[in-house]
Amino acid sequence: MDGYWLTHFHVGDRHGEGIVMMRAGELLGGDLEHVWSGTWEEEEGRVYARIRIVPFVSRAEEELMAREMPLILTLTGTCTEDTARLEGHPDAREELHYRVEMRRCRSMHAAA
Repeated sequence: MDGYWLTHFHVGDRHGEGIVMMRAGELLGGDLEHVWSGTWEEEEGRVYARIRIVPFVSRAEEELMAREMPLILTLTGTCTEDTARLEGHPDAREELHYRVEMRRCRSMHAAA
């Protein structure tokens, strides 16, 4: 799964898109409102990920950096060479269901 991936995620009736770089079991990415970092493992077409999601803070808001607590997600799912689908929830928040669909960025993968 190493490479760049486009992501589309759903949380209840909210959704968004972002990009993530996955390399050697680590991931780093974000969307317009959050920064993501974490770890992942792949085993026989199954993916397991632990992701920390932190709200993005602009320079004008630096003093308010802790305005929200980061979320720690546990996601599991399936993957192929070009796509992945994962689901899960934040720690201690089983009522929040996350669904993530990912598609490999081909042009960036070739350069990685």
